[in-house]
Amino acid sequence: MRTKYLDDESVRAWQRTSSTTEHLIRCTRVFYVLGFLPLNLLLISADVFFGKTQYGLRQWSWKTRTFRFLIVNVVWALNPGTRPVMDVLSKKARSSTGSLKPDQGAHRASYVEVPPRPDKLFGDAIHPSVAPEEVPCFWQWLESMPSPLLDISPDQRANQKVMMYFVGGAMVQGHPIQSPLPYVLMATTSIPIFGVNFRKAITPATAFPAALQDAVAAFYYLLAQGYSAKNICIMGDSGGAGIVLTTLLYLRRHELDLPGSSALLSPFVDLVDDFLGDSEKLKYDVLNPEILSSAAYQYTQNRLDLRATLLSPARDNLPEGYTFAGLPPTIIDYGDTEIFAHGIRRLAQAIKKSGVQVVVVEGKGGVHCYWYDAAEEIASGIFRKLSSCLDTD
Repeated sequence: MRTKYLDDESVRAWQRTSSTTEHLIRCTRVFYVLGFLPLNLLLISADVFFGKTQYGLRQWSWKTRTFRFLIVNVVWALNPGTRPVMDVLSKKARSSTGSLKPDQGAHRASYVEVPPRPDKLFGDAIHPSVAPEEVPCFWQWLESMPSPLLDISPDQRANQKVMMYFVGGAMVQGHPIQSPLPYVLMATTSIPIFGVNFRKAITPATAFPAALQDAVAAFYYLLAQGYSAKNICIMGDSGGAGIVLTTLLYLRRHELDLPGSSALLSPFVDLVDDFLGDSEKLKYDVLNPEILSSAAYQYTQNRLDLRATLLSPARDNLPEGYTFAGLPPTIIDYGDTEIFAHGIRRLAQAIKKSGVQVVVVEGKGGVHCYWYDAAEEIASGIFRKLSSCLDTD
């Protein structure tokens, strides 16, 4: 969707806007989308029937075009300003498992509160506005899998593979329990997931380096529980994938332990691009420049000096002391129609150039996080590649 890219002052103006005003704008957008929905559904049908591409690529089905249209408009309607529609800051919201019960259903989850690790924080991980805090995390597994809490003894943990997961949401929203990604990943890999509910960048106190502090604490928690670093895959989608890469660069910079592998799914890794240069991707992708520019400023507001360097690794302009060299084997997956595609390709080239083992999967005709709507056989193939990436023995 083509929207205005907000400069920093525009984002700050939104931050000064009352929550009531934001909510009224949100409601207005929702009513606008609903009012024109019947007409747009008819136009989508005509688009498919006459072989046009106003609502999607020629190879897209009616279902794909409709799903994309709905996601585009929901994202736009619900996200004016700088405050998500859902509570992402309170302890209650961050520690909730929602409707999931630890002893019911195929998808199981259990809450863990991870202590902060100030002893592992150096340099860019320290900021006067951001204090290390306990991190709400969630073990997730399937009914058919051994429980990481009950069925895996401390002696067995060293040989048990685990995925650390950082949820997408442009660093300002998202909850690992609410994402469908862990469920479909576990169904393919049979590996438990440790979801990290890092602080979302709504205020200066929760902006960078808050998420980095949380990631470091969660990683060292797993090590303290007896899991081997080589058997940990650190992974994320969208903004969560950007946090994953920042965490890896930080651990490498300070010669700390590194996970055995990483997975970056549609990573948000260029926080200064206005994304206005490719009209086709703007037309078809589910993201828009308005929400991305707002999120990029909110996330980097404490360290604007790092926005184009450490926090935009796709630009291959890392600060002194940081390097891609020595990072663990990595799989990068993205859609060739998403607005992040150009930056992700540059990132993959930069990492490969540093001698890191990289597997790149490009989804043809795929938008941002395209596997959510991909055919089952396509999604399964993607996650089988992820499973092979975890084979670090």
